[in-house]
Amino acid sequence: MPFGQAYFNGWSLAHFECTCFAGFGIDQGMGEREMAPQVLLFDVGGVLADWDGTTPLVELTEGRFDRDRARRFWLEFEPLVPFETGRASVHEFTGPAVEALGLDMSREEFAARFDSWMAGPFEGAMALLERIRPAFIRAVLSNNNPMHWNRFVEQSQIDRHVEHLFVSHEIGLRKPDHEAFDHVMQALGQPAEAFHFFDDNPECVEAARQLGMQASLVRGVAELEAALEAEGCLSS
Repeated sequence: MPFGQAYFNGWSLAHFECTCFAGFGIDQGMGEREMAPQVLLFDVGGVLADWDGTTPLVELTEGRFDRDRARRFWLEFEPLVPFETGRASVHEFTGPAVEALGLDMSREEFAARFDSWMAGPFEGAMALLERIRPAFIRAVLSNNNPMHWNRFVEQSQIDRHVEHLFVSHEIGLRKPDHEAFDHVMQALGQPAEAFHFFDDNPECVEAARQLGMQASLVRGVAELEAALEAEGCLSS
């Protein structure tokens, strides 16, 4: 008997499969079954937290850096890597940064400004995390540093709103490097297909997609809420 014509107590096999497997996130549309996301993985700065390193760099460089170059600075500036992976002090980053940016200030002054750019959690961000349906695992993957992270944790109590925290200066790995995502997958024992990742940098979103994760480019709480709502992740 052809596969699509098998019956169980009067139900066609196709009907049986669609009904029984609907709750398991199995896509019956094209016959290729894909795992529905079980883990919602969030960036912090620009998604859950009001961190803006772009506008200040444009202003400090008096327009020599446009917004895209200023944004990419935080992904591409090599002396930032050891600081954000827990292998260097803040001044080992800010000294080279002042020189590279051509700023007329000390490394200490730049460090103080850099520290002030983390303004804390976006209003409504933690409440939004609490609206996520219990079926999903909530986790964070963030490029961060002790200066910003410790204050953000104190202000947001993020550890009460997600089950897992992966921050670069603690795990020694940064996005968009694939190793950072691999670390999360191994730690949680989940394949890439089990994740939906949310970030405000297209480079990080693309890296997640290359590994097989679903990924969305979002900025701020409103865009994050819309993305979660569209995926059916929020309780009513």
